[in-house]
Amino acid sequence: MTSTKYFLVLAIIIASAGSAVAVHCYQCDASQNPKCGEIFEPDDSMKIDCSRIPAPFYATYILGRNASATGCVKRMLQKSSVFTVTGEPYIARSCFYGDFSNPKGGCEMDTQTGFTKQISCSACSDDFCNSSTAAAPIIVTILTLLVMTRIFS
Repeated sequence: MTSTKYFLVLAIIIASAGSAVAVHCYQCDASQNPKCGEIFEPDDSMKIDCSRIPAPFYATYILGRNASATGCVKRMLQKSSVFTVTGEPYIARSCFYGDFSNPKGGCEMDTQTGFTKQISCSACSDDFCNSSTAAAPIIVTILTLLVMTRIFS
């Protein structure tokens, strides 16, 4: 019976390691898709594998050609012109390319996107964590710990 417990724990560890290889995030822009706003209504078309899209210009310039996503990001942006702000704030979600010990570097704006002012930026490291509710990854972690505690007690 103990070998079954160890096999189950090993399977959980392997499954966790496999999911850590590529980061998956929501990618959308509320200025083009109202479902991406503060009241987030995700669908499968918003889900992306960050390893399959090119890194933004700032990430390749700062981190090098092989920049990889390290998490997800949710930004509050506002359109602007050279001198003034021209629109209402909106939310954009995408992959995060940076170091979590210094998230400011990964929250840099891509200079190729034109005139956009960033109001806020929050980065996270779990898959699909850039939704409005960040409780899902925490709940999964707690449930996994409870199951493992039950197995070994």
